[in-house]
Amino acid sequence: MTDPAPLAGELRLAVHRLTRRLRAERPLDGLTLTQLSALATIWREGPLTAGDLATREGVKPPSITRVLTSLEAEGMITRSADPSDGRQVLVSATRLGAARIEADIRARDAWLAQQIEMLNARDRALLHRASEVLDRLAGQ
Repeated sequence: MTDPAPLAGELRLAVHRLTRRLRAERPLDGLTLTQLSALATIWREGPLTAGDLATREGVKPPSITRVLTSLEAEGMITRSADPSDGRQVLVSATRLGAARIEADIRARDAWLAQQIEMLNARDRALLHRASEVLDRLAGQ
């Protein structure tokens, strides 16, 4: 294959469909995808300032402030003074927030594992190799 454009289109569509399907497997608890994404970032990378979180999430500070207010009201995050700069506030995931993210990961992984289990050994090996290549593509 000399022209990568057709493969790029097929891959983009396949990844989009899989992402959409994985989103459908998340627990239904009232959190929006924006809230879930912010909570996951806080859980994975926190504690963070609201500004740092806004940058990582690619949204403007007023938007992230609304998200943080709703997450705090749900008991998913806490705010605390930054020990190195008292003017800053850090947000951290609570135990409830961490449990929510971990439940989300388990639900999605369980669905995906069930789908992979139905594949033959050759297709599983191919997916394993493809996941390594996709990871490299995402890191570039």
